[in-house]
Amino acid sequence: MMIAAAAGILALTGCSGGNSNTAEPGGSAQPAGQTVSSSTPDAGGNLRIIWWGNQERHDLTSKVLDLYAKTHPGTTFAPEYQGFDGYFQKLTLLAASNNMPDVVNFYVGSSDSNQFLDKGLLEPMDQYVENGTIDVADIGENTLSGGRGADGKLYGIPLGVNARVMIVDPAAYEKAGLTIPGQGYANWEALHDDLAKLKEVTGAYGADDLFNINFTLAYYARQFGQTIAAEEKGIGFDEKLYTDFFTYRQGWSKEGLIPKMDASLSVKNPEESFLVKGQSAVMVAYTNQYPGIVKAAGRPLQMILMPGPDSDKAMDVRPGMHFSISVNSTHKEAAAKFISYFVNDVEANKILNANRGMPVSSAVRAALMEQFEPEMKAVADYMEVVAEHSGPLDPPAPAGATEIDKLMVDLEQQIMYEQTSIKDAYAKLTQEAAAIVARNKQ
Repeated sequence: MMIAAAAGILALTGCSGGNSNTAEPGGSAQPAGQTVSSSTPDAGGNLRIIWWGNQERHDLTSKVLDLYAKTHPGTTFAPEYQGFDGYFQKLTLLAASNNMPDVVNFYVGSSDSNQFLDKGLLEPMDQYVENGTIDVADIGENTLSGGRGADGKLYGIPLGVNARVMIVDPAAYEKAGLTIPGQGYANWEALHDDLAKLKEVTGAYGADDLFNINFTLAYYARQFGQTIAAEEKGIGFDEKLYTDFFTYRQGWSKEGLIPKMDASLSVKNPEESFLVKGQSAVMVAYTNQYPGIVKAAGRPLQMILMPGPDSDKAMDVRPGMHFSISVNSTHKEAAAKFISYFVNDVEANKILNANRGMPVSSAVRAALMEQFEPEMKAVADYMEVVAEHSGPLDPPAPAGATEIDKLMVDLEQQIMYEQTSIKDAYAKLTQEAAAIVARNKQ
């Protein structure tokens, strides 16, 4: 299915939040879609909360905190926020000083977040779901499962759902005499052939870097029934897959179809992409980034599924991020109440406007469709398509995954700068990844 973006421009780049169903201590859950207001203090205290994002996300989230404080006397907030760069380093310092905030923005399952989970720094949230403090009635189990650790316990409530997407420039395709494949490209070779023609139209590249290892390798592995991570070995893909992936990347880069490594590294966020600048016609991103990319480009763009083969099993619907509770928080129930509000309250989510991804609550999604701008409606439609053409989430990252990720990025750059061969890089990766897992299990 081809998802077209309207010409209008949406003033955001983000993911989501939710609707209502907030449960007062000792009381029952409130009706869906209503904001809880009470003249009785919640005894919530001053909640410290930390998240990452751009200035728009900070502003929107701060408005929701203000709204919650007004409707829940007794609860105030001490917010901390910053861009993603350095976010987990800051959390590491806070954890080392036993000073973690009450509510923490994580992505459970990622290597960055799992290092905190592995050290027992996150509070299991199952009890708050079971007693109704956190309402998950309108959140699907597949979505909720992304917040579970390897032990099956719930450590994060998803704030929005996203999916990988290929974004194309319809005007460039028209100039090149090409037809945009409505179901996505059948394979990478078909995309390659079109990029050569699109490069002539843009005068620079056919596409942005489509093979960033942090974004595309996991998808590519899923195409062939493999995974990027494995519990014992550290990595779950074989040498042939790794070789094929980098052979594509090296070849396309040398042909000038995608940027070389230096140029690729110069792009710090999607709004600075070559597609936005009119210097490419194709890029990959997450769905929550699409409205911001359209706004920055100032022209109509379009979403299609990632290339085949077997995109049906390679695509996945994933939580964009989670809110978790620090194990050392002295306001755990108040933190749980706020998190439930954040994902379930309609008025709060009208403010958030899907800034962290499509809302996880079905009731909230239905309520917000009326206010969505054209680009966000296109994202909602695309997510419906992906839900019908996707496989289960990958297993959680193994112990020491942060170190493995850094190793993979280092080897990625060595390969692309021709400082090592693909074969030698894979040999080093397999040896060191297994050693990292073993060391972190001790």
